[in-house]
Amino acid sequence: NNKVLTVSHLHSAPTYSYGTAGKVELTLPSGAANSRVYKGTQMFNGGGAQYLAFTNGAYTYTVYDGMGRGWEFYGLRVYKNADIILEKQCKQMGGLQFDFDAVNAPEAELPYE
Repeated sequence: NNKVLTVSHLHSAPTYSYGTAGKVELTLPSGAANSRVYKGTQMFNGGGAQYLAFTNGAYTYTVYDGMGRGWEFYGLRVYKNADIILEKQCKQMGGLQFDFDAVNAPEAELPYE
């Protein structure tokens, strides 16, 4: 659908942007009290994952990079409370490439954990 997900300013103020090249539809954090960013990791049998999560009220926009035995997922998952309401695989495979420890965000768990 020609939408682009961009995560930027990871070492200072991590920012999530989503939309088309000509029109950004959503930028997080928004500056509101219920908008925040955090990071996390998960370990699986035969693999693991890392993610950056951006909240906006009841919604959590998670940029996810994971692999396990027989599966890989690099993309976006959107949660409303603890339910996944959208899951989009990135067209460009290769995962998130950043220094997880250098991301300026606290560690926290996803809504379903």
